[in-house]
Amino acid sequence: MSDTQNKKCDCSQLFTVLGGIGAILIFALILFVAYLPNRPAPADAAANAERQATADEIRAQGVAKLGNLEAAMEATVSEYQK
Repeated sequence: MSDTQNKKCDCSQLFTVLGGIGAILIFALILFVAYLPNRPAPADAAANAERQATADEIRAQGVAKLGNLEAAMEATVSEYQK
């Protein structure tokens, strides 16, 4: 009789696990069918492009300043070596 109860318990656990996995898969399917094809275009694409251009410009200015600083440091070192 204990074997019958163990088999019954195993089936119950299996159905619980399969039900949980099934629920997750159904949620993913609903998400894929309902939401993903209907996503709106990003509203701030132009603002993002402008920010990226500004960031690139500022980054280039920073690199130029670092180059000037390095040249100044080298000139200072060469003056002290004389």
